[in-house]
Amino acid sequence: MESYCPNQVNQLESYPHTGSDSPLLRLTPHIRHRIYRYLGLVGWDDPHPSYRYDLRHGHKASGTAPHPSCFYGLLLSCRAIYAETATLLYSAHRFILHYDHTHPEPLGPLLALTTSSLASLTSLTIILNQASCHHLFEYGIYPNCCLQGRKEGPWDGAYYCKTDASHLHRHDLPLLTPSSEGDNSIEGGDEDSLAVAQALQSKWHSAVARLSSSIPSGRLELALVCDIDPRHNRALEIAMAITAPLRLLPPLRDCHIRLSKTPNPQLQQVAQDGVLRACGIALPSSKPSLLSTLTTLPRELRLRILEYTDLIVPSRQVTWSRQDHGYVTSSIESLSSPDYLYRGQFFHCWYNEGPGPFIGCFCRRRHSSFSFKCKCWAPPGPALFLICRTLYQDAQFVFFSGNRFIIHDYRACPPWEMPCIGGQTREEQRIPRRDYPNKRLAVSQFLREVIPTHCLAYLRFLEVVFPPYPPSGWPQAGHPAMDDWWATVDWLQDKVNLPGLTLRLVGARANEVTPDAYTATITVSEGDTIMKAHMALLPPLTHLGQNGLARFYANFIYPWLCTEELRVHDYKKDWMEDRNREIKEPAERYVMGDRYEGLYANNKKEPERSSWEYSYY
Repeated sequence: MESYCPNQVNQLESYPHTGSDSPLLRLTPHIRHRIYRYLGLVGWDDPHPSYRYDLRHGHKASGTAPHPSCFYGLLLSCRAIYAETATLLYSAHRFILHYDHTHPEPLGPLLALTTSSLASLTSLTIILNQASCHHLFEYGIYPNCCLQGRKEGPWDGAYYCKTDASHLHRHDLPLLTPSSEGDNSIEGGDEDSLAVAQALQSKWHSAVARLSSSIPSGRLELALVCDIDPRHNRALEIAMAITAPLRLLPPLRDCHIRLSKTPNPQLQQVAQDGVLRACGIALPSSKPSLLSTLTTLPRELRLRILEYTDLIVPSRQVTWSRQDHGYVTSSIESLSSPDYLYRGQFFHCWYNEGPGPFIGCFCRRRHSSFSFKCKCWAPPGPALFLICRTLYQDAQFVFFSGNRFIIHDYRACPPWEMPCIGGQTREEQRIPRRDYPNKRLAVSQFLREVIPTHCLAYLRFLEVVFPPYPPSGWPQAGHPAMDDWWATVDWLQDKVNLPGLTLRLVGARANEVTPDAYTATITVSEGDTIMKAHMALLPPLTHLGQNGLARFYANFIYPWLCTEELRVHDYKKDWMEDRNREIKEPAERYVMGDRYEGLYANNKKEPERSSWEYSYY
């Protein structure tokens, strides 16, 4: 059954028509509305803005949008039909405008809209300057180009974007960036970068003044993108000048602001303040004194309150690896992951933003931006840790005791990746090294150098993940990394709360997308070598088990699965799980000793798998 948007039909009924009008206008509003749908003027699905159109070039900016030529004749037919159809056109779709630095009127198409058209707008995106092209496209790989800065390769959206000339030219350098840093910078010397930014701000102020006199309150959703170089000493000044004109507008229905491609606390705060003001939400006149309120509460209440801050990850799982600059979370999960619908709303907001076309990435984890649609978790900032010593200690306790910490020995995403030689071609880059490249295990580095020593006692769950190293890539007994592992565990004895700690060792498994070099066929003796490496990790842990370690689990992969004798058979999942249990139970019994039976007594189960195991590798 065809669906109609009542608001759009009511708009048609609001126009008085006489008998001398065009025959089209003598039809009922519902029939006219149906005709406009068939011509592509209005979408069929729902009342949300249906398609996205480029104001400057007069063509569609969405791959599924009808071309304006399908309904352009209606706009030229007569004044009455134009008034009716223009109202529908600008109210039913998203419109996007890129600031053109080379044009004498860089925002001219916006200024050229009639008063009635401006009053009808419900969704408008203004891109003054963008350092990535993801605002132009719907879903798929290209929105990921906002993640540039990660390692380029076949798993990075930026890799595809850079190899496509149609996308590369959409990447501007951040505003205020010296022209010497790239060929796609705005024309002019380094001394002119501030003047260019100030000219842009002036043009933008004039455009907003034009909007302010025409748009009604609570109707327009505005997305503003102006990527500024946060390294410039005038970056904060320009950011405030870009958001200041929004105060001229009546309260908006919704607003999204992005001021830098990379996160910056000061620019982020400017973006947040700009959104709140634009939506008519009053900013607090002064910040409340946490020192005189929160710290006066009993410690039990303070800790309970802090659990509702970003100190606790939605999935309660925090990841650390050598390649990450700080704590991260497992943010990409499959539909089979437990609580996927709940956890998914806190990651990749650009993908989970809801109905309607993609508005662009305004994720606070990735950019200096603010949007009410972004609920993504980000590592807690320094604010709670700098107020006073009491809250500093409370925040540390909540963070380290309330989350599960997962330490990847090499890379967190993808978890099966191993150190590479680093050749020039993609094939060479996928060849794993044949020796363990580090003098320390990642978990040793984390325990000794990353986590504060006095916070070790707060840990409640520690998981150590190893990629599927080749036989000669595992550190064996006598390797410097293993000697350091013995020393680390011995040093750890009196610094952790063993009766409250769960320790789990896990081997990341290969799957159907893992490169062939990672799953090469091995001999039985090489499988024995991997097994010896697994077992070499356990002897120092027996001291923890003897001294009261609460729980220990070993989830390694049966190392002989890649031998030629076993690879020729298509074994079922149950058979593989039985083989994994053949090495799991002896390892756990070895560490826990007589207390092993208590791990699974009274129908106790092992804690659920961590979310990285459900990741799309």
